[in-house]
Amino acid sequence: MIHNIRISSIGSLILGFILLSCGGGSDEPTPVPAPGLTTLSLPANNAACLQGTSATTTTASVIFSWVPASNAGSYQLVIKNLKTQISAAYTTTKTGDTISLAINTPYAWSVSAINSTGKTTSDSWKFYLSGTASSSYAPFAADLTSPASGAVINSNGAASVSVTFSWTGSDPDNDIASYALYVDNTNATTQVIASQTATTATQTLTSAKTYYWKVIITDKMGNTSISAINSFRIN
Repeated sequence: MIHNIRISSIGSLILGFILLSCGGGSDEPTPVPAPGLTTLSLPANNAACLQGTSATTTTASVIFSWVPASNAGSYQLVIKNLKTQISAAYTTTKTGDTISLAINTPYAWSVSAINSTGKTTSDSWKFYLSGTASSSYAPFAADLTSPASGAVINSNGAASVSVTFSWTGSDPDNDIASYALYVDNTNATTQVIASQTATTATQTLTSAKTYYWKVIITDKMGNTSISAINSFRIN
């Protein structure tokens, strides 16, 4: 009886040793932490008259740079043409890149730090690529913040709802004079506020309809910019 107990104990020890030696334990790889946030350096935010390098008659090379992010394996630079609203993405393992861009155009740019766990995206900065010096620049197109495009507002059975519109504006010359708000049910061509300096406005709108809105910025020199069009619905 005593021999059987000893044999059983020895057998358990041997089995445990085999399981450990064959990877039967919980020796799993440590997950890679998500990448940290990248801080942008150049071009500076809201930079005016950025001329770039190696300029031609239609394009100029622009140097982009950013601060390294923790745990980043690579970076994705995204540049958005604010005239056409078209974005282009460039992947690199470095903390900078040089890109040829069309002149006389406003741009926005951001950088995502990427690794096997995921990606973390920086703030978005804007700049104006003039190619040549100028005494006055058009404002950047307004960023529409609320209502977001595709938003659905619940009227709770009411015939109409008060909707607050909000946006942000910026200008290379820092001389924004006014904002105009356009809202309608088709293509945002109906002006509901002709001129104001605030970046919010409230309108009473009929329920059970889809709405389209945009903002036009005018600076002190008379230059203007037109935002993208957002749409939302009141149910």
